[in-house]
Amino acid sequence: MKKLVLGILLVSFLMPVPAFAAVTKFVGGPLTNLESQGATINITLSNVPTKGGLYIQQCVEAPVGTRSALCNKAVELWISTAQGASFLPSDLIKFKPTGSYVVAATMVDCTVSKCGIFMRFDHTVPGDLTEDQFFPLTFKAAPTGSAALAADEITATINGIAVSTRAPASLVYRQVGALVATSKAGAVLTYRSLAPTCSLKGSEVTALTGSGECAIAVTSAGNATSATVTLILPIRLTLGVQTVGNTVVAPTTKAFTKIPLALVSNFGEKIKYKAVGSCSVIKALLTVRRGTCEITATAPGRKSTFEPLNFVFTVKGI
Repeated sequence: MKKLVLGILLVSFLMPVPAFAAVTKFVGGPLTNLESQGATINITLSNVPTKGGLYIQQCVEAPVGTRSALCNKAVELWISTAQGASFLPSDLIKFKPTGSYVVAATMVDCTVSKCGIFMRFDHTVPGDLTEDQFFPLTFKAAPTGSAALAADEITATINGIAVSTRAPASLVYRQVGALVATSKAGAVLTYRSLAPTCSLKGSEVTALTGSGECAIAVTSAGNATSATVTLILPIRLTLGVQTVGNTVVAPTTKAFTKIPLALVSNFGEKIKYKAVGSCSVIKALLTVRRGTCEITATAPGRKSTFEPLNFVFTVKGI
C-alpha cells in the first residue's frame, strides 16, 4: 500500500465546472479534531432540490471542477425520499467518517491529506454538478497499529443484469428477480428488503406493486482483510403486463371447431371477447366458421399494478 500525501497523489474524474452555486444548505458538526474511529457528525439539510437525491461522502479534496476518486465507500450515505435511502432529507443525519481508509491500493490518511465531507447529486441526476459541496474535516492522530481496512467490494446482478446504487434494476409487477451478489473478499453476505413493495425469499426478489421503487440491502460482514460494507440496490417497479394466460389458438383451424378461451387474465381479471368476421364467441367459447375472423380480448387494468388487456388475434377457418 502507498500512503497518500496531499499535493503528491490525487486521482480525480475530470468534469465541467458547475455553472451555479449549490442550493442545499448544510449544517453539521463537529467537523474538527475528530476521533480516527467512532466519530459521528450530526447533519441537517435544508432547501434540498426535489429533482434528485444526494450522496454524502468522505473524500480527499479535489481541484475545483473535478470529483475525487479517493472516497471512503464504506461510510457513504444516500439521502433521498426513495425507498432504501440511508436517510430522508428532513432527518437528523448521522455521518461516521474515519481518520484513514483504503481505496484500491492507496491508503488515505486524513491527518496528512485534506479530507472532508463531499455532497453531490445522486445517480438519478447524472452529470449535474450544481450541488457539489466540500466541507473540510480534521482528525486526531490514530493510535499506533490501528490501520484501516479497505471496505469490501460487492457486485450484484438481478436476472443477469448488473445492478448497483447508481444503476437501478427494473421489475414489472409480480416478476421474480434472481439476485446474485459476490463479495470480493469472500466474506459472508446477508440480504434484506428495505421496502414492503418487494418481497425477498432467499435470493429471489418479487415485485408486489407496479409503480415506485423498492430496494434490497446487501451487507458484507467483512473479514480479516476487508471492512464491512452495505450495498443498496434500488429497483424500479413498473406495471405488469396482462395476458390471456395459456390460451393458444392456431391461426388456421378447421371450420366449425369450438375452442374454449380463457375466462380470466393472468392477473385474474374477467376477459371480454369481441369477434368480427367468420366466427363467434359466446361465454368464452370460440366457434370458427369458414373465412377469416378477428377476435379482441379486453380486461381492465389496475392502478399502480398492471396494464389493461387489449389483445387482438386472427383465426382463419378452412
